[in-house]
Amino acid sequence: LTAECLALTKKLHTVAKQEFNLNSPLQLRKILYEDKKLIPGKKNKTGPSTDAATLEKLKDQWPEFIEPLLEYREVEKLRSTYGEGLLSVVESDSRIHATFNQTVARTGRLSSDQPNLHNIPVRSDQGKVFRTAFVPRAGCQFLVADYNQIELRCIAHLANDPGLIEAFNKNIDIHNVTAANVFKVATDKVTSEQRSKAKMISYGLAYGMEAYGLAQRLAIGVSEASEILDAYFAAFPRVKKYMDETVEQARQRGYTETLFGRRRAIPELQNPNFRIRQIGERQAMNSGIQGLAADIFKVAIVRLDNGLEAGGFESRLVLQVHDEVIVEAVSTEHQRVEALVRDSMCNAADLAVPLEVNLAWGDSWASAKA
Repeated sequence: LTAECLALTKKLHTVAKQEFNLNSPLQLRKILYEDKKLIPGKKNKTGPSTDAATLEKLKDQWPEFIEPLLEYREVEKLRSTYGEGLLSVVESDSRIHATFNQTVARTGRLSSDQPNLHNIPVRSDQGKVFRTAFVPRAGCQFLVADYNQIELRCIAHLANDPGLIEAFNKNIDIHNVTAANVFKVATDKVTSEQRSKAKMISYGLAYGMEAYGLAQRLAIGVSEASEILDAYFAAFPRVKKYMDETVEQARQRGYTETLFGRRRAIPELQNPNFRIRQIGERQAMNSGIQGLAADIFKVAIVRLDNGLEAGGFESRLVLQVHDEVIVEAVSTEHQRVEALVRDSMCNAADLAVPLEVNLAWGDSWASAKA
């Protein structure tokens, strides 16, 4: 990674015809907007932005410079944060002992720091390499268990929508059903592209996304995005009703409350600024959904940890990442551990739809990805 960073630095200096600090926004701004006279995108307090989103939009104006610059940033992030960064926190037992926080994220999700093990790369091939460094002790394998579509299942339960509930209870592909309803095609005629868009719609709604956000994600017009959302709510009308009622209830109370009783104050709903009130509405919509998913997950890992201790297991719960748990399982306990994990997670809450988990075994975190 160090060698790759040096090679990219040299290449960028050659293209720019000058040496400069690749990590300096000020120097980059001068090269991009003053020397090369590119048409700037968004601006921040100090001038035209040089962030990744802006550079992506500028890429066609100067691809021979901006493409390697974006590549440099990715490689440098991997080198500094995950290469040198992780090595510096390995303890004498060859393990990393991170901190997990219960009350930092307002949605109720667990967060991690010192270091942040929730942020180990998984999307790029270079990033995935770091997960191969996380291995179990001798005589063990990792069991990775990941909730399957938990937030969408929470939406189905909270909204009590018959269409969603039927799909989950019959184990029908929910994204296929959504695509068929939204794009007005038969379920057996849904294309992979339509299914992918349906997935974005469903998960976007879990985060309070509206027409403008959907338009950005799907690279379509806002009016078309509005029509897609209208079609979704026509197919699953209880979802719209639930979201509207949730926002109104939060506006009256000043907070949202999950099924498990955890509250989140949303003062933004009382703000005189329309844009800030909109933010509050999105927070209210997604708090019940994400909050319930977070509560279920916490119940599940407590059940799992208690089960491992009560059962006299040598296997141990070693990591939690979003909706995923990793158990370091002794080879002689594989079947019992798998049964305990499935029971702990699938029975953590009694919903109108079943909770399901994906399980995978491996000799490293990378190879055991569920």
